[in-house]
Formats: sequence, C-alpha cells, structure tokens
Amino acid sequence: MPHISNPYFFILLLLLYTGVVLFLVFYLLVHKKPAWIYKWACNRVAAFKDFGRFSPQFRTKLYSSGAIIAIRFNLETGRVSAINQTGADLLGITKTNNEVHGSFKHGEFLSHESRKGLVKELNLHKRVENYPATCVVNNALVKILITAEKYENGDVEAMVIDITTHFNIYQKIEDQYLFLQNILNALPVPVFVRDKSHQYPFTNQAFNKTFGDINSDSFNKYAFLIPPDFEESDVPTSENSQYQTSTSSKFQAEFSTAMSTGVHHFEVRRRPLKKKNGQIFGVVGVATDITHRKRIEQDLRDTTKRYKNLFWNAAEGITTVQHDGRLTEVNPAMASICGYDSPEQLLEEVHFVDKFWRYPEQRAEYLKIVLENKTAVGFDFEFVRRDGTIGWMTISSSGKFDEHGNLEYIENIISDITLKKQSEIELTRCATIDSTTGICNRNALEGHLITLLNAKPATPFAVVFIDLNNFKPVNDNYGHYTGDKVLEIIAQRLVANCRETDFAARLGGDEFIVILNEVNNKKTLSGITDTLLDIIKEPILLGGITHVVSASAGVSQYPADGDTTADLLKAADASMYDMKRSSKASKINNQLELLANS
Repeated sequence: MPHISNPYFFILLLLLYTGVVLFLVFYLLVHKKPAWIYKWACNRVAAFKDFGRFSPQFRTKLYSSGAIIAIRFNLETGRVSAINQTGADLLGITKTNNEVHGSFKHGEFLSHESRKGLVKELNLHKRVENYPATCVVNNALVKILITAEKYENGDVEAMVIDITTHFNIYQKIEDQYLFLQNILNALPVPVFVRDKSHQYPFTNQAFNKTFGDINSDSFNKYAFLIPPDFEESDVPTSENSQYQTSTSSKFQAEFSTAMSTGVHHFEVRRRPLKKKNGQIFGVVGVATDITHRKRIEQDLRDTTKRYKNLFWNAAEGITTVQHDGRLTEVNPAMASICGYDSPEQLLEEVHFVDKFWRYPEQRAEYLKIVLENKTAVGFDFEFVRRDGTIGWMTISSSGKFDEHGNLEYIENIISDITLKKQSEIELTRCATIDSTTGICNRNALEGHLITLLNAKPATPFAVVFIDLNNFKPVNDNYGHYTGDKVLEIIAQRLVANCRETDFAARLGGDEFIVILNEVNNKKTLSGITDTLLDIIKEPILLGGITHVVSASAGVSQYPADGDTTADLLKAADASMYDMKRSSKASKINNQLELLANS
C-alpha cells in the first residue's frame, strides 16, 4: 500500500475498502445463497431471537428446578442439547458445565406413540400445553405432562412434569369409585344422592328399578324421599366446625305411596353430606321397601289378638313356667282346673309350679323329656288341687332355649283327665283282675311273663301250675256262691304266702299260677311248692261248714323248659298231670295193701 501522509485520507480509504467487502458478502448471501453459510447464519440468528423469549431469571429458575424437568431438543434430529439437573438425574444423562455428553435423543425415553403424537401437535400448532405422554425410565413407565414450544430452527424447549404419583392416586380414586358403585348397584335396596340443586347425581340400579327414571314427570310423586323440612341451611363455619354435630344430621321416616303394583311402604333413612367446614352439599339416602314387613307386622298383631282370645277362652289350661319353676302366666281354665276362682288368685297363692305335682319324681321325669327333646307331648301326672284332692293332668309343653341351649321358659297346654284316668284304671283293673278272686287274671299273667322273658339281662324263674282237687263237690253240694268264696280264700292265701318278687294269678276255673322269680335251685323250688300246697289244704270254714280242698302242682323252669309263655305253661301243666297220676297211683297201691291185710 502506498505511503499516505494524511491520516484522514487513510481512514476514509479503509472505510471504503470495508464497505466494498461488506457489499460483496451481502451480494453472495442474497443472490448466490451458499447452502451451508445460509443455514448456519439463520440458525444462529433464530437461536439468538428464541433465547430472548425467556428472561434470564426465568431460565435460571426453570433449569434449576427440582420438581420440573426442563429440556431442549431438536425435533428433527432428536438430539438433546440442554437439560436441567433434575432431568439428567432421572434419565441418566451426564452433564458438565451444562453441556450434555454423548448423543442422547428424546426418542430414547419417550414412547413411540407419545413421541409421534407430540411431533404431530408441535408441527401443527408450534406449541402444546399439558400434553399427556408416557416415557420409560429404568424400565418403568412414567406418566408425564409436557408443555413445549417449537422454534423455527426445529428446536423444542419443553417443561416436563412427572404425574405418575398423581395419576396412580387418580386411578385408585377411580377404581374405588367404580368399586363403590358396583357395591351400591349390588345392594337390593334403593340408594340415592341428591345435591343442593335438587338433582340426583347418583342412583343405584335398585333405585332406578323401583322408582323409574328420575327425569320423568311421574318421579315427582316420590318427593317424600326428601321432605321439605329436611332441607337444612348451611352449618355456620368456625374454626372447630369439624367437631360440631348437627342434631338433625340423621333423619328416618316411613311413608306409603301408590305404585303400579299397589300401595308400597318405604322406610327412608337420610344423612346430609357435609364438607370439612360443615357445609351441606347434598343428601345420601336409602329407601327400603318395607311392605312385606308391614304385612308381617299386621299378621303378627292379628295373631297376637287371636292368641289372646284363645288364651282367655280356651277350655284347656295354658301356662308359662320359667326355667326355675316360677309360674308367670295362667289362663282362667287352668285356675278352674286347680280349684282357684281366678288366674290372679292362683298366681298370688302359687309361686312355683312344683306345688301342683303330687310326686316330685314325675316332674323330674317330665323335665328330663323337655330338656332332651325340647318338647313333651301327652305326659300324664297326678296333681294336687287347692282343696287337697288328687286329680290327673296331661301336659304338652314346648321349651324355649337361648342361643347357648339353656332353658329359658316352658309354654304348656294342660287338660284335666281325672275322669278319663279313673275310667282307664277301672278298665285296666277289669282287664287284668279276676273278678271272682280279686287277684290277677290270665291277661295279667301273660303280660307279666312277657315282661320277664324280655328282661335284659335275663333272670331265671319258675312257673308253678296249681290245680285244685275235690273242688267240684263243693260247687255241686253247696252252690257256686260257696265255691267262689272258697276260690277267693285260696287265692288270698297264695298271694299272702308269695314273696314280694313273686306273682300269683288265677288261670281259670280251679287252676292257679304262681311265678317264682330268681329261683333255679330245685330243692328251694320244691320247698316253696310244698308250702303253697299245704296252705291250700288248710280247712275253710264257711257258714258253719268246714271245707277241705287239696291241690296238685307242676313246675316248669326258664330257660330250661322253654323260652315262650306257651311253652312254659304247657311244661308246667304236663308236670302237674304227672303229679296227679303219681298221686292217684300211690292211693290205689295204699288201698290194695289195706285190702290184702284185711
């Protein structure tokens, strides 16, 4: 360059030279546009402009936040150019002086569908707010919300919030709501919720089935679900309002309403829904159809009325006896049976039912039956009337027990069977007592033998068959009256000389049977038989006339001679005839000897 002594001229020349250079550069950029130079320059200018959109203070706070992930990446290349420490720690990215090491891309943590949707939204709108996405961190799915803006150079600057915890909480709340809804729908009773605007935000399936569509005109007739007097004003708020209890926080009532299937009765239970400060925001209620219960209650009242009528007008005695024997309830018939003027008089004089029972052992047997079977049907016992006379009752009882099986009380129906029992006793006596002699007859004999044969364990016994000798002349010479008296005296002698365990009966005519219990020794048996025959031979004085009657006896033993009634009687009869033949042969021999000696 030539030497120029004037400095101002040098400066002017330098400025001219610089202007030419700038002109050439501008010309190349505008008209020729070299691709790499143009792209590089545009990116630098765009980056400078974009960076200016956020204040330095905001960027400092954003990238230093511990709760929000701040990240910058290119949408086309996917490369992450900037990320705060929270995001780096979460995604495992290494940073040094805010520079990201390696070539980490956003596609490595955003799921394919999330990335695809985010790119689409950014390309369309350049900006997204609270875009829900899913990313994978440490092989675990994380729910996030992205707020991002796309710049002209393709870079995206985004704020990412991890909402996994909130999402899980929301999911649990939703699951619990569905669970509660399923439970309420499974309930057979109608359940409803009404808010302060008189709308029904929730009704279960039973409610809809019972009352129909809540939006229909016909639903207005069910206004009893929430009566006007239950619409409470808000509870005044205070610091301790959560500890205050409203006296009308619970309301219950019964209503009747006409429905397509007839009149139905409902029991409605309601409870206000309150906020934490005590303000009421709605009402929850349960409407139970109690029509069936009402019918049962009416039936119970009718039954109670019928029972009272039956109790006071029944011909049978009705009583209630507590577990300890206290008599707590009697009807007029029971008082009359026992000889009292009224139930009140009976209850005043008789506190315990034991006073009626003649034999305590009978009451003990009766109570045993009740405790074992919980009932007793047709148990007969002797009772004592107020005047001390004896009668017979039959009692049928039902015991009432608690959940542990302990007797609480007994309900009884009692009939006076005194006349019936006396008739039965007389019939039994006639059926088992010989009218001539007053001792047991053949029926009683057979019954006694059956009892002995069925006894467990079996015990040995002997059957003595007694047949009177020379009795026919008494009847022929002195008449049947005398003959009957002779039979009666002989029968009483047999009974008097038997042991308490023995049994005597008239078989018929002039035949008698004596059963000797627990006798299996032949010597003892022979001695008892001889004694019986000796007392029969004793003279009988009737009307100044002495009658002497002898007897023959045969014996059979159980079980040696049989194990049935017929076998034993047959064996004893045969033995008796053997004795008769033996005695007759002995008399003939004695007579022959007397003739030979004469």
